[in-house]
Amino acid sequence: MKLSVLIFLLAISSTFSCQKYILLDSLKKYDVKEYTLNTKDIYSIDKEIDIYNFFISREVILLFSVLPPLEKDPILNSKQMMQNNWIAVDIEKVKNQALTGKQIYKLVEEWSVNNTPEKKTFDYKIVKKENGKYYASKYCLTELFNISSIEFPLISSYGVINIMDKEVSIKQMQVSFEKQFPDTKFILDFREQDYIRNLSIYYNYRNYLSKILTIKKKKAYQFWTFDGWWVQDGYNEHRGIDRFLYIPNKGIVGGSYDFYFKFKPKISGNEYFIESEKKLWDNIINEKIMLANELK
Repeated sequence: MKLSVLIFLLAISSTFSCQKYILLDSLKKYDVKEYTLNTKDIYSIDKEIDIYNFFISREVILLFSVLPPLEKDPILNSKQMMQNNWIAVDIEKVKNQALTGKQIYKLVEEWSVNNTPEKKTFDYKIVKKENGKYYASKYCLTELFNISSIEFPLISSYGVINIMDKEVSIKQMQVSFEKQFPDTKFILDFREQDYIRNLSIYYNYRNYLSKILTIKKKKAYQFWTFDGWWVQDGYNEHRGIDRFLYIPNKGIVGGSYDFYFKFKPKISGNEYFIESEKKLWDNIINEKIMLANELK
């Protein structure tokens, strides 16, 4: 037991050492919308996800998703899950590893010009100040979205939240995909995925508008991501918040993180939560999402 705890702690230490920090205070000049999602809405576990929409401009959202730990607590030898998404930090030690406001803006600028799935990352930890103390996220997914209103026949590129897009559901896409590519497995179906990414494809990975809802008297646009499960021995974080709900001026207010609840890291113990394939596929094909507690 002592050896497994030591390995776990060393792995955590190694992960922290190669990550950079983003102080939320360095982004305070931007409009931010914060929401909390509850995982029990679509997963078999009761945890919370904190999401932060930073409006770098009217057309750009820098999205941070603070994901919950899914490991039983190895230090306390407890059967209880680690509950807190945040860990206390010494700001004097952290700030030397933090990006400056200018560095963040440059990162966003370069990301906007060439927004690809591979740029979604766990490389950054966000740091918040609460009651005079500082806390860093344990697991934070960073993504960037552009907002647009492009009408057909123009087609928006990857990472664009296009509220004027034509509506198409995942079920409709599956029927069309299997008809046009009968010898190719439907890339959203991880149950039959061969993990081989065909580079000679004739279609684009992108975000599709699925439906328009009304939430609290506001129009809400639900999107899903057309991309595959290409990673076999790690997180498919390129999928990001693969289904999400967007409300103009409020940002992304709901979503799903199937890739996170599907994979068990090699450094984890025996009592690490992963969702069943049956439930994950039901989430995907029926486009289930978590809705922000603030809008329920």
